[in-house]
Order: sequence, then structure tokens, then C-alpha cells
Amino acid sequence: MGVGAIDASLCLRGLQEAGTLACATRGTDGSPRVRYLSALHFELDAVYLLASRGMPFAQQLLADPRLQLLGAVRKGVSVRLTGTAEPAPEEEQVRWRLRIFQECPEYRELYPPSKHDDSLVFLVRNGFFEYLDLTANPIDRVYVPFGEGRVVESGYRITDACARCGTCQGACPERCIVGGTPFRIVQEHCLQCGACKEACPRGAIERIGG
Repeated sequence: MGVGAIDASLCLRGLQEAGTLACATRGTDGSPRVRYLSALHFELDAVYLLASRGMPFAQQLLADPRLQLLGAVRKGVSVRLTGTAEPAPEEEQVRWRLRIFQECPEYRELYPPSKHDDSLVFLVRNGFFEYLDLTANPIDRVYVPFGEGRVVESGYRITDACARCGTCQGACPERCIVGGTPFRIVQEHCLQCGACKEACPRGAIERIGG
């Protein structure tokens, strides 16, 4: 698939088809927390998550709404959503709870009817996607905004200190560095391995993003 065909709707569909997603949050003590989620509902403009009000997951999101969702579309291809989660409006909580329980019947047994009101629905509607295809040659990496979110890219950049010696090109396993003044990394195909930075004799390559 060409990188130009990758948009937010395709990334959202990839997460939905993955089914079970890894979800990373920050614990109340500041340490990372990861779990798998399948109590999810997808709309064109939002992802809805279900959690018991008393669970650490819900408490973590209430304290710090930042999260990442990661799904494997197929072997070597993944979609990551970085964004913020907020509780759905109180008047919509019942609606979305019922929708998620309907689509995920296994959770009706985990959450018996007497406990349904203890569930809290969060929604993610602003952030950005990262689509990564490690099976392409060179690899494909595409960042796409979601809602009103702003893309925060990561990787490496060649600065004006570049002497155009070509050492970085020889070190790059994806052959994604092109000539110029300075040389330039084609970010859509960058593995972000750092081989170019390590090889540069002038220290002209810097890390960007998180």
C-alpha cells in the first residue's frame, strides 16, 4: 500500500480489525502501565473504552488522560494511536455502555447487570496515528492526525553541519537518506535505528521527538 493512501479512517479500521489492543497509561506513581483491551467501540471520530470505576485503569485515566493504543493489523504491520481519553458525557454513559456490552458479550459475564452502573466509558477523539509496515522494502511509517490532535514525530534529522560525505547513506539499512544540502532522511521509510547518527563523523545528525 502506498503511503499516500494511509489516512485516519484506514488507521482506525486497522485498530478495529485488530480486535484486542495493547493500552499504555501512566500509573498514579508515574510508572508505565500496559494491559490488553477488547471492551471497545469504534466510531468514525472516536474510540470508546470501558473500565470499571474502581479499577486502576480508570483511576489512571482520570488522573492522567494520556494513553497509547497499539494493534497488530497483520504480522509486521501495526497501528498506534497516541491521544488523550476523557469520560464520555454523563448523559451518554448508559448509551455507550450498552453498545459495548452488546458488541462484547463476554464482558456481560465479567460485569453482571447489577454492576453495569459501576462501569465508566472513556472516549479518545484527539491525537495522532502511527502506521508502521515493517514488511515493505523500504519500510513504511506514516503519521496521521486524529480529530484535533497534532502529530508528534520521532526519529532523526540531518542538520546544517552535514558535510555531504555520504557516510550516513552507507550506514542506513533502509536506504532512505537522499543527497542535498544538507542530506535528508526520508522519514516515511526511516527505521529510526540511529545507525546514521552513530556513523556520522561530524555529529550532524540529531534525535527528534520522543
